[in-house]
Amino acid sequence: MKMPPKKYLFIAGVYAAVAFAIILVFLLLYGFNDFFRSLFEGNVTPSTQLKTGNDLHKAAETIESINRKAAWLSLFILIFILILQVFAFMTAAFVFLRLKRSREDVRIRIEKLENADLFLDLPLYLGLLGTVASFIIMSFNPNISRLIAYSSTLVGIIISVILRLTLQYPLRQSLIAASVAPHEKDSGK
Repeated sequence: MKMPPKKYLFIAGVYAAVAFAIILVFLLLYGFNDFFRSLFEGNVTPSTQLKTGNDLHKAAETIESINRKAAWLSLFILIFILILQVFAFMTAAFVFLRLKRSREDVRIRIEKLENADLFLDLPLYLGLLGTVASFIIMSFNPNISRLIAYSSTLVGIIISVILRLTLQYPLRQSLIAASVAPHEKDSGK
């Protein structure tokens, strides 16, 4: 069951549009929402606390600059992880919908369904990637790393559960029912 090139272009376009929308929303929130920006920058404002001398003022500006750069880095890591999560969700949905529409024998489709478990675990692995990235950011600003770790892991778990409940379970149930039905007809039930 080959897919025409136009469908590949459409899928790539959908991926790009979703990625662009996520980036735009997060950049707008970071630029215009003080609360959202404070999640990444933390509550450390050393320049306002240390204004008693050039050396202290310069050190405070350096710390504030590092905090700002770490905040931007953490924002981009979170955006990247969320885009990867959306791609994982869309790819899993695409794979399972192809399996559902396939005209192959039921037993082959059940085998392919077992192989497709990788796509259900992918959001969990991407959440783990976000957690590891947050530990790297922790060396710059501890407040930032918690946000990335919790949110990326949580999003990974939620997406994985949604995929299993909405894609895997119903398809497996229908394939099992379809594989049992011919045997019942053969046995005369």
